[in-house]
Order: sequence, then structure tokens, then C-alpha cells
Amino acid sequence: MGVFATYSNLMTYILPIICSAICSVFTFFLIWNYRNLAERKLRRVVSIYCILIAVWWSSFLWHARADDPVFLPVDIPFALSYIYIPILFYNIVYYLTYLGDKRNFPVLNYLWPVPTLVIILIATTWISPPKEGIFTGLSPLERYTELFISGLLLRFITAVAYIVPTGLLLSRYYKQTVRQKADTDRKYLSIKSSRWLIVFFMLSIAILLIAFLPSLVGASQWLIWLNALCIMAQEILLTYQVIRRQYLSYKTSYLFPDNEKKAGNNSLTAKQRHAPDNTRGQLNRRAFENYFSRQKPYLNPDFKLTDLAETMGVNRTVMSNFINQTYSMNFKRYLNLWRIREYQTLIKRPSNERKNPYQVMVMAGFKDSRHFQRAIQLENTYKEQSHKGPQIKKKA
Repeated sequence: MGVFATYSNLMTYILPIICSAICSVFTFFLIWNYRNLAERKLRRVVSIYCILIAVWWSSFLWHARADDPVFLPVDIPFALSYIYIPILFYNIVYYLTYLGDKRNFPVLNYLWPVPTLVIILIATTWISPPKEGIFTGLSPLERYTELFISGLLLRFITAVAYIVPTGLLLSRYYKQTVRQKADTDRKYLSIKSSRWLIVFFMLSIAILLIAFLPSLVGASQWLIWLNALCIMAQEILLTYQVIRRQYLSYKTSYLFPDNEKKAGNNSLTAKQRHAPDNTRGQLNRRAFENYFSRQKPYLNPDFKLTDLAETMGVNRTVMSNFINQTYSMNFKRYLNLWRIREYQTLIKRPSNERKNPYQVMVMAGFKDSRHFQRAIQLENTYKEQSHKGPQIKKKA
């Protein structure tokens, strides 16, 4: 029974570490499969977030198996991971609630916590010097690290400093999207597609509270199990949704108007959903082509005829008939033509020379290489049948 209990306790520490490493590897390999720069940054941040959780949990294992619990070399990366996990959590939600090309997470969020904590710790030791018995033989860096780890209130404030802004960001986001229901398709304002993010946020709150409970009620094995379970559930949920690209499907161009103006209205979401006012209800060739050339809705691989009809203020049938009569082709072919042209433009840019063709296909709006090859083959077939132009050469 004793051996089984020891093995069970050991697995409680090892499983979250393995889960964190696997989730980090999955998201890391997805960094090069992105639709825009914000999505690439999001996946990079998620990968680092999972690694830091593995570091944080590894320190728990080290302390649990070590004979001297006062200070260990792992405590320095442990303290840093504890500081930056809430920051990365805020960064993840920041990108999830607004996947635009020009919206960058302020670097200052990563710079100010460490020097601020150093100043607080120095001031604390100066006002109330710690007993020398526990810190005998420790360097100043090790002393401050130990003070931070053992300081319940300081660690709690550090975590809350980013947990609270994250909650406020989500609250503001939902409130502003609900206000748009009067003049926007309710389908795209449904909170159903983002319920997983609410669960993700609640799991983070649970992890934070459980981490502090042993300091208040004493250490307990069931608290460690519960914390490990919440951590694994949170990481699996986040990784799964990031892989599936289940981001918030809201009209973010309405939510951050100031940022949109500064960014030149170049966000992917704006391109997908927000058309100029003068195009709505005025279905003509000039307005239609201006919308495609300026907003580039075809960059969204999931862009559908119903989305285009909603943007232009007409129904699906009218939209389909307009494309057929004006361009003598269906919506799917028309959309793929824009994507092929975009691909041919992007592949010639010097900045894309080192990228493989698959990356450029995704940037041009194709879901994968299979859809790209099919679009090229169909277009060449149309060209051969009509004898109106040369074939499009395959770039990949």
C-alpha cells in the first residue's frame, strides 16, 4: 500500500509536466501554420505558457522529493515562471479576443514586474529584516527569491495583477458585442462559440485559488491532485481550441474602433465582416470589386456566400445571381481566383522567399495544399475549355 501511495503521489506531479510538454510541442509545431501574424504570436505564446507551467510544476516535484525545502536551485526559474504565467495568460486572452494584424501586446507587461518586485523585496527586507537563521549561507539573489516564494501576500498580488485585467477585458468584450445585436447578424454575436474561453478563465481562477489554499489550510494530497487536474484540463482545452482555430467570432472592428483607425483597418476580422457603408444595399460591380480589393475577405478560408450576402445587405440568392450574371462563374470559383492572384503576388515578395509554398497558400486564404491544387486544376480546365487565356502555372 505504501509503494502504491508513493507511486500515486509521484504520478500526480509527473502527469501535469508531461501534459504541459506535449501541449507545448503541439502548439510549437503550429507556429508556422498561421493565417496572420497575430495567430502566429498567439500560438507562440501558448507554447511558452505550457512550458512555464511545466517548469512551475517541476519545482513542486523537486521540493516534494528534496530533503532540504528551504532553498533549491530550481527556485529561481520557479519564481520567474510564477511571475510570468499570469502575464502570458493575459497575453493569450488578449490575442483570443482580437486576432488582428496590427494589434500587438505591450512589451512593457513583460518588463516591469521583475524590477518592481525587486524594489518591493529590498524595501521589505530593509523595513523588516528576516531572521538570519533560515537564510544563512544564501546569496542576496537567493534570499530575495526565497522571500518571494514564501511571501503569500506578495505572490497573490502578483497573480491578481494580471488575472483581474484579464477578467475586465473579457467583461468589456462581451458587453460591447451584446450592444451590436440590434444591427448585426446574431449568428456572429453568439457567445456559444466562446464558452470554452469562459471555462478556460474559470479554470485559471481555480488553479490560482488552489495554489494558495495549502498556505491557509495546510498541505493536503487531494489539493495537489485537484490542482494537477485543473492544470491538465486547462492546457488540453486551450491547445485543442487553438489547433481547431476556435477563436471568438465577433465583429471586432466595432469593438476597438480607435485601434482599427490606427491600424489602417487592416485586421483580418475587419476584412471578413466589415464593409464600407456605401457598399451596403448598393450591389454593383464597382462597389463589389472595391470591397474585395480593399477588405480582402477571401483571406478567410471559411468565408461563405452567406457571409458575403450579409455584408452586401442582400440575400444569398441575389448575391449568387449577381456573381453568375456579372462574372459568368459561381461564387466558389470567383473566390478562388482572388486567392490565386493573392498567392501569385505573395510568392514574389522578397519577404516570403524563405517561406515554403504551403505557408504562402495559407496566407492567401487556402485551407491547405489540396484546396490550392484543386483550385489551380479547375481554373486551368476552365481556361482550356474557353481558350481565353494561358494556363496558370503551379507555384507549388
